[in-house]
Amino acid sequence: MAFSFSVSDPVVFWVICGIAAILIISGAVLYLKKSKRTGTSGTKTPGQKKPRLDYQPEIRPIPVVPQKTVLRPVQKSAVLPRPKEISLLNGKTDITQSLLSLVEKYSLDQFTIATSDGLVFASNGAETAQDDAARYVDLYTNNPDSDIPGVVLRGISHKGSDLVLIIRTALPVPEETRQSIENDTKDILNWWI
Repeated sequence: MAFSFSVSDPVVFWVICGIAAILIISGAVLYLKKSKRTGTSGTKTPGQKKPRLDYQPEIRPIPVVPQKTVLRPVQKSAVLPRPKEISLLNGKTDITQSLLSLVEKYSLDQFTIATSDGLVFASNGAETAQDDAARYVDLYTNNPDSDIPGVVLRGISHKGSDLVLIIRTALPVPEETRQSIENDTKDILNWWI
């Protein structure tokens, strides 16, 4: 069975015209898109510049003038504010209230007293007290001078027991303040235990 087409057949005629129309419209659309992208449509609009090449001999580099360096004063790192005048013993009902007052007095984040075997002896009620005691007592025992960002460790003795003070604060703690915290802790321990 052979197929024969005749241009005189109206269906074939309209199919060929439709395909030709689609091809002509597609070509025109592609040409317009390309001419908009490259700017080569053939008609020049007022103010339109010709495309530029990368090498432009008429452009001269702008001289760079070195600016003077402005020295800013070195800012000292922030330290804990001066201790507040707060009673650590009077009016307190237990050691936890005294430690809460100690934290407030020195503007600390947390304060924990741990035994030498890594257990919490007392704290200001911090949620991380048990973790801190387990982690930092061993570290302090092996290296008392260890430098831990945000944590200060001090060792004290109370009634024959070695204790580790775990002070959490984001600010540096001067040695004078560390000694004051240690002395206040001893006062609290002597009062309550």
